[in-house]
Amino acid sequence: MSPDPLPDFGHVLLLSRGELDAAELSECHGVLCGMICGENGNTAQDFMSHLSTLELAVEAGTSLHDVMSEAFDSTMQQLADDELRFHLWLPDDDQPLEERTQSLAQWCTGFLAGLGVGGPLPDLSEEATEALGDLQQIARAGLTSPAGDEAASGEEPPTEEDNEKAFSEVVEYVRVVTLILREELRGPGVDDPIH
Repeated sequence: MSPDPLPDFGHVLLLSRGELDAAELSECHGVLCGMICGENGNTAQDFMSHLSTLELAVEAGTSLHDVMSEAFDSTMQQLADDELRFHLWLPDDDQPLEERTQSLAQWCTGFLAGLGVGGPLPDLSEEATEALGDLQQIARAGLTSPAGDEAASGEEPPTEEDNEKAFSEVVEYVRVVTLILREELRGPGVDDPIH
């Protein structure tokens, strides 16, 4: 059975009545994914109270609270899906690339915050440690703008198509890293054979 899709991003922004911008809504999903991967949030209420601690969605009305609970359920299903049908909750493709890039950076910031809720992480494999470092770099990248680098080096600036392709590749990489960390931090399941 397919996991439930995440609620419509634009609709949820409207429901937030200005309390959350696009990047903050993505950050909320990052927090949720980090909490689930670190096994630090077993209920939608855990998630909502942690968002409040981070001063995200503090004044969540009933509608926003309900849709965040729906996002919690969908994300739990997607991260447990054997066919890896997990998606990041980011602005739609028709939104400006700059907004989507900032949202991705804040998604990573949120993920790292959610992962840290339970305290220090156990020892991770080299691959997972490297992946975490990459997420930290992506989170920081949202704070800086590389504008002007190409002009200084004399290279042709990338086209809009190049930028879109690069963005899609980074989104896919973050998606895969999340699944790797989920698997590693989850440890063997009850039914998994012990080798």
